[in-house]
Amino acid sequence: MLWIVGGTWVTDLPKGACALVCTSVEHQGAPALGVRANVLTSRYFIEPCGNNKSRLTHISRTDCRGRFPEWYNKLYGHLCAAEVVRIRDSFTVPMDK
Repeated sequence: MLWIVGGTWVTDLPKGACALVCTSVEHQGAPALGVRANVLTSRYFIEPCGNNKSRLTHISRTDCRGRFPEWYNKLYGHLCAAEVVRIRDSFTVPMDK
């Protein structure tokens, strides 16, 4: 049994806010690489808060399958930061040259 994370954008929230809701789903075609984590729930809430600024709140419940506290201290923050960059870049509109 293999799992991938599926996500849905919710954009009809008040004050221009949006949310990205993610959870793991079973997918037989997903490649089996490394230790599989199970995302029980993950929510990114993005709300505008000024000129070209946004506030991002992330709430997550993930089973990382036996990771040690050292892994969280050294790596988890970097993985979260990389995900925030991917979310930010999804809003970026390329400039015409």
